[in-house]
Amino acid sequence: MFLITYSALSEGDYMKKLRVVQIGIKHDHAADATLTLKELKGDFELLGVVEENPLFLLKAKENPDYSGAPFISFEEALKLSPDAFLIETEEKLLVPTAKKVLEAGFNVYMDKPGSEDKDSFREICELAKSKNLVLFLAYMYRYNPAIMYAKKMVEEGKLGEIISVEAQMNCSYSDPEKRKWLGEFKGGMMFFLGCHLIDLVASIQGFPNEVIPLNCATGLEGVNSLDYGFCAYKYDKGISFVKTNATECNGFNRRQLVITGSKGTIEIKPLEVTVGEGRLVKKSYARQTIGIDGKWEDNSVPLDFEPQGRYVKMLLEFKKCVTGEIQNPYTYEYEAKLHDLIIDSCK
Repeated sequence: MFLITYSALSEGDYMKKLRVVQIGIKHDHAADATLTLKELKGDFELLGVVEENPLFLLKAKENPDYSGAPFISFEEALKLSPDAFLIETEEKLLVPTAKKVLEAGFNVYMDKPGSEDKDSFREICELAKSKNLVLFLAYMYRYNPAIMYAKKMVEEGKLGEIISVEAQMNCSYSDPEKRKWLGEFKGGMMFFLGCHLIDLVASIQGFPNEVIPLNCATGLEGVNSLDYGFCAYKYDKGISFVKTNATECNGFNRRQLVITGSKGTIEIKPLEVTVGEGRLVKKSYARQTIGIDGKWEDNSVPLDFEPQGRYVKMLLEFKKCVTGEIQNPYTYEYEAKLHDLIIDSCK
């Protein structure tokens, strides 16, 4: 699967703070990225936040999540020569903003899922590769402890041949305006949140032979956007699927991943729940059954994982990629091919 390769750098290179600038505050994960950078103050120095939309900027200045972070222009940010930029703009501006940063010669951490256009996304992948710059996509479930464990079991062959991957990421948006907003994207929920799940399927089982989108609108409260996303993927040895519903009661706690192989099954459910006082700290619950078929009996073994900050490991991995301690295990080619699959799933 995706192997991490280490390069020979001095310990000092790894220990120094990564100097970063954040662009945008409109993405759903923007404030959480800022808070995590503050939490990781021994590893990161947040030089400033760029927000070119006056209305968004006004709201950011009133938001305590951004307290202590200076607001600067893009031109001022370039003069600071940061080690990297974090792109946290609204979805439609992610790719053009990343392109501008890459053209200026800086490493990029970009929130998901990227452009609705295959060519423009592939262009930034090729641009980053040609300049030998890091292009790091912020798919937080890649760094979820339970999912990382499950992937390791797959890589080691403990589950045998993979027959199916079933991934769900549901929620219940009480505000119909949020579901109306989904109509801005061709695939609605499949584009907005389904991208996380498609990444899990592709990274575990590879890319499918056939993509069968079944996205639809529930029509609840008169909202006609595609707020119910479903897509099936045909493989030589089975069918996998992703489901992402914006109207599911208790949907947050029924987010799950089930990996079924010829020798065993791992179920992670829920993918994460908030623990403690901080909204960023999450815990996963999982069970596995390997080599024992209990028929009607439950012979699964519960698995335990320590709670962790939702974005902590992801940002620390990004730092390692920039410093050269590791190579990004998700290659430019993988990201481009994944994005193609996301767009194909949004039809």
